[in-house]
Amino acid sequence: MKIKSMLVLAGVALAAGAGVPGGLSSEAEAATYGCWRVTTGSLNVRARPHSTSPVVGVVRRGDLLEQRKLFCTPRGFWCAIRKGDLVGYADKAHMRKVKCP
Repeated sequence: MKIKSMLVLAGVALAAGAGVPGGLSSEAEAATYGCWRVTTGSLNVRARPHSTSPVVGVVRRGDLLEQRKLFCTPRGFWCAIRKGDLVGYADKAHMRKVKCP
């Protein structure tokens, strides 16, 4: 394969990963790193991993949440989660790790 062809293919691959329409970015964003089950009556989902951060939504006992990042915060108190269109951070103390369906 010629160098020019390789550069064109590399550019297409980069564009796909950069969110150009029709690219693979939506699949990459949909990656799940495990699941959590809410164990408390209701749990606030916050914009950032801090107890004073604005609440962006609420999930209920038994709800299944997808983990969005490989690891929870460094101290391990907050996990990046997703439930449908709701995206944010939830306190790990009120969830338990479960196998994803």
